[in-house]
Amino acid sequence: MIKSIQIDNFRSIQSLFIKPRNLYAFLGPNSTGKTNVLKAIDLVLGEGWTTKAKVARELFNDPTNSINIEIEFTNPVMVPNNGYADTAVSSIRLEMNLYPDLTAKTTINGGATFYGHEKFKKLCHFIYIPSERNLTSELRVSQWTMLGKMMRLIYENYVLHYGNNEENLKEDFKNQMNPAKEFLENDFSETQITFKKFTDKFKEKCAENSSGLATGFHPVLDIYNINWFYKTLQIHVSEDNSQLHFDSNEVGAGMQNLLMISIFQTYSELMGGKVIFGIEEPEIYLYPQAQRSLYKSFQKLSEHTQILYTTHNPNFVNAQRAYELEMLQKNEADGTYNFEKLDFINEIEAEKQKFKIYSHFNTERNEIFFAKKILFVEGASDKIFYTTIFEEKWNIDIDKIGLSIIDCNGKGGIIYFGGLCSALGMNNYFAIWDSDDEAIDKYKVLSNLSEQNKGLELVPNLETFLNSKIEGANLNPNSKDKIKPAYELAISIDVAHLPEEFNLIKQFTSE
Repeated sequence: MIKSIQIDNFRSIQSLFIKPRNLYAFLGPNSTGKTNVLKAIDLVLGEGWTTKAKVARELFNDPTNSINIEIEFTNPVMVPNNGYADTAVSSIRLEMNLYPDLTAKTTINGGATFYGHEKFKKLCHFIYIPSERNLTSELRVSQWTMLGKMMRLIYENYVLHYGNNEENLKEDFKNQMNPAKEFLENDFSETQITFKKFTDKFKEKCAENSSGLATGFHPVLDIYNINWFYKTLQIHVSEDNSQLHFDSNEVGAGMQNLLMISIFQTYSELMGGKVIFGIEEPEIYLYPQAQRSLYKSFQKLSEHTQILYTTHNPNFVNAQRAYELEMLQKNEADGTYNFEKLDFINEIEAEKQKFKIYSHFNTERNEIFFAKKILFVEGASDKIFYTTIFEEKWNIDIDKIGLSIIDCNGKGGIIYFGGLCSALGMNNYFAIWDSDDEAIDKYKVLSNLSEQNKGLELVPNLETFLNSKIEGANLNPNSKDKIKPAYELAISIDVAHLPEEFNLIKQFTSE
């Protein structure tokens, strides 16, 4: 498994260090560089071996400097060395250059030359499944597809079952296939082309063309290669009517994605820890229940297989497993960068806090892991008030700017989510709370937010504060129905009469 990844000067990434878990999600707004992380890993561990033929200008963040991608493994990959001592590969590094010459050099263990490329790829390989699912490509039984790797392993195990005597296997298979060969070679028509006519004519022409050669030339057309049959594997789909079968490439995108995911799950379970997966947006084309089911499958598979994935879907994150999240952002100065999590975000603390986390989080609140900016408020009336001010008075489309307004269900929730965001290294949030709530701010979360201009305390609460600031406002802080009055006030208020304290909120969204 991958222990750490260091990426320098690759696409949107200037410098990025990541320590992924067995199950690890890359989160962040569009175009922050999530996919670039998977592509960087793919260059080092994916299909084939990266040579200078793959060096291209668009891969470089700064074309005058080198691309460096180094991957360290949790346990060394032991590569056989033809009778000599095995090579323990603890880390592998790719360096690429545009100037003065195109170069691509792969080394291991801090700079050592390495020649066991193919053997290494069989022991530790990365399968990248992009968001544009290409089922046709993945169903090719080649050495690099999941299906191809699986069929090759099945064949090798069959040979092993025959005591490594491949010829005996082929001979037994030939005897079993004779009836099928007779069926195929039936010359069923005197006038139409048949397989028998084709083979006879083909052999005749080969004999004519090889006349006079020192070595005889006798082609054999048979169906006795068991491995060939694995390579021609076809997948068909039957729906409600089991008598109707459809080629897998002819069904809809949703069904194709399910087939791809099913191949991935099968491969993961059967191959165990020999493979690392990189999956873009596994939620594509799946309905919500199927998304949640697949995420649970990821959790189970990650006990033995490493799965790295990007997602924009709250069903593929779990606040109780926040240690499995890598949140990425991007700006012009730094390129793609990650939030620095505190050590507090770990399995032990998550287990201690699991019921508290469960009570605070739901699918809507999971948006904090995806939003560009977050505004924490105490309740539903606060949320509708500020949402209306943003969209109706300030003409700010909160969805367009990536702002999520989160109802935290009280001041205690504000303290909880503010503390959590700080622990996750996030700095893209602002909070508003009432002073009259008696929730205990044990870790000074609110006072720190105020000092950093990332929070606003309303005295004593939103309703009374607005009544004191806006002429004609008459909100009842003790009413059971605060939502409708808060909305009506927000709609009716003149933007020029908004409390000046709210400028802090508007300023936060424009930063």
